[in-house]
Amino acid sequence: MKNIQKILNAVLSKNIVEYILIDKNFKILDKSEGVPQYLERMPKLGDDALQLLPEFVGSEEDILAIFETPTFSFLLESVYKNDYYVNVSVEHYDENVALILLHNITDITLTQQKLLQYSNESILMNNTLQKILDSQNALLFVTNHEEITYVNEQFMEYFSINRVNEVKRRNLKIYQYLDGKLDGYDALFERVNSKEEYVIINNDTFILQASCIESTHRLFTLTKVTKLTHDMQIDTLTGAYKKSYFNSHLEKLIREKKEGVLVVLDIDDFKKINDTYGHQVGDIVLKEFASLIKENIRGTDIFARWGGEEFLLLLEDTNVENAMMKVERLRVLIDTHVFTNIEHMTASFGLAKKEESDDIHTLLHRADKALYEAKDAGKNRLQFKKL
Repeated sequence: MKNIQKILNAVLSKNIVEYILIDKNFKILDKSEGVPQYLERMPKLGDDALQLLPEFVGSEEDILAIFETPTFSFLLESVYKNDYYVNVSVEHYDENVALILLHNITDITLTQQKLLQYSNESILMNNTLQKILDSQNALLFVTNHEEITYVNEQFMEYFSINRVNEVKRRNLKIYQYLDGKLDGYDALFERVNSKEEYVIINNDTFILQASCIESTHRLFTLTKVTKLTHDMQIDTLTGAYKKSYFNSHLEKLIREKKEGVLVVLDIDDFKKINDTYGHQVGDIVLKEFASLIKENIRGTDIFARWGGEEFLLLLEDTNVENAMMKVERLRVLIDTHVFTNIEHMTASFGLAKKEESDDIHTLLHRADKALYEAKDAGKNRLQFKKL
């Protein structure tokens, strides 16, 4: 790349700083701690997002369409809020929730304004631009078709390399972290261009984005958002992970061809609990059930709420025999536990081992089918489903 400013222009601060979750009535459901710095006042849960972000007024229909269509998004660029320049975008979260992302682009914007004072690409300008790129929070790399031709300091530090040519020697194929079926960076660009994808690398969660900076060159940014993603992916009632976060770990296990067992678990006759004791007691039972599971699994096991009273458990680096022993202990633990208000309840479990031919859908389907077989066989039991 002869013109490093093209890389800088393409970067334009893709780093996520803060977020707001809203419902279809534009009411705030949740927010990150730093959101108030961009708004006129401290927002509260239930506040009208249109009052706090009047820039959205007139675009309500476009934003409502995002709830129904995950591929839709809405973007306002270079919005000036409380002495900050911010890119404000709205993305699909689920059918009832949209995600407002506030990207702080102040440093880059002000720096670019200063750089306009230079009339040519002097050494000083290129050195300044290089420092800006190296100061980014994101890991940056540029590809020319299938070869990485540029990386910034953050990229080198994260992957423990000293120069760009070590990427090829280390056989770092970043595209395989997203999808093991991708065969190169051009395919990765086609997959990611004009949107964001979550990628897990070395147990860290990144947002991957791509931009075209020349006819042959692509800029990719990896923004580390492990804590943000963790906070956003926790089910607020039970404290278990949400299914979207669970799926990312399940896909990683399949991609890396690791050994593991997937468990689908469901509280038996939960409708009777709600009908007899009320939904408030039902919520208490769900919390207590989830706490009981989380306290009796390994730190490396991933426990998530699928929906209602149905949960998922991913047991990595274990075989079927050990998994069945662990799940049987969980079943007995639930069966003998004295639950608040209702005293006794049971749960059923469906297990499936990750096979070489599995993708996320076939593995989930097999475990879910095993659960229904356990239910049909009398409940309060576990069932393993072979391929």
